[in-house]
Amino acid sequence: MIRSRLIYLALLIAAFVFSQALYDSISLFTLAVVLLLPLISLLCFLISLALIKIRVLPAPAKMQRMQKAEMKVEIESKTPLMLPMMKFGIKSSNPTGDASVQGYTVVNYRAFGKSTLVIPIAFNTRGVYKVGVDWVEFYDFMRLFCVRRKIASQSHIIAYPRNLQLDLSLNPRSQEQENTVTAGGRETKSNGDLSGIREFNEYDTLRNVHWKLSARLSKMIVKTYWENSCQNIMVLADLFPYEEDRLLNRRLTDGVVEVVLEVSAILAEQGVHTLLGYPAYDSFLQVQSFSTTEEQMVVADAFAMVPMREKGGIEQMLHEVDFTPLQGGALYVVSSMPAEDLEKCLRPYMRGVNCELQCFLIRPEEEACKEQMKLITLTELEGGVEE
Repeated sequence: MIRSRLIYLALLIAAFVFSQALYDSISLFTLAVVLLLPLISLLCFLISLALIKIRVLPAPAKMQRMQKAEMKVEIESKTPLMLPMMKFGIKSSNPTGDASVQGYTVVNYRAFGKSTLVIPIAFNTRGVYKVGVDWVEFYDFMRLFCVRRKIASQSHIIAYPRNLQLDLSLNPRSQEQENTVTAGGRETKSNGDLSGIREFNEYDTLRNVHWKLSARLSKMIVKTYWENSCQNIMVLADLFPYEEDRLLNRRLTDGVVEVVLEVSAILAEQGVHTLLGYPAYDSFLQVQSFSTTEEQMVVADAFAMVPMREKGGIEQMLHEVDFTPLQGGALYVVSSMPAEDLEKCLRPYMRGVNCELQCFLIRPEEEACKEQMKLITLTELEGGVEE
């Protein structure tokens, strides 16, 4: 608009000099036209302002992060005097997140009709966002005058984790064995790991008798196994930051949440009683359990929007984990910590724990890791969105 005003000022000076130099009818008419143009433009501008209505249509209340959506602004005109341009200021606010919403957009509208401005939006991280039109600026034909009108229209949009389609191989050892142990009048599934011995009772079978020890003690002794009651599976979600860039940490943490939801959904489909542990608002470890798909959906809904912790590390979580129930079971750790550091953290806690350990690492790029660790890069993860 400054350029338009400078051009008009130069034109006005030229017309004035031309009229003073010649002082004839043509030069005076030219000066009069130059002087009247802004007044005519201003009159049309004011008429158009009075006959234009702007309405912001509701935006979607929920969407997945990185999913493309739209916000629409409806412009209704009841005047033939069209404004050449309107500029909309788009507002997106989130204290800890970011959104790929452009700051402003320019639109030309039709006379005696409705026009719709479509604004694309996409959120790169989980969170609750306020998105709307903050203001609109109207310009006249000559772009000499401008009026800004505030528009109090905002929508709250919740950006949820995405639904992934990853090839995750979950084979907890407690699901592989098919040994049957008869104890207390009921048959249970055993994972094949010896837990102890006891005296024979009427419900035991001969195949579990410890014959050498029975001969030495002159009484029937049977071997007992860790019972697979589907209560020795745990998923740990590491929501702590390990990189210097805060936005990168949020993307990595969101990837951890999405992989945890994928792992828990697979276990729920198998009917496995699973413990899900993650750092909550007031503690380093909060544990929830589920056995069915319905229960997993309830747990997942509560877990999906748990924020990234600003300080700390997975050591605080491991310090509070009770590893005793995991004997003979499986522990799944989903973390964004570098592979070498995670291995060092887990080593003292897993010493003496007889359970399968499998780690899913969400990292910015490829790096070396152990056999029991599955590395998933951000490129791979953010490319696997379910349409």
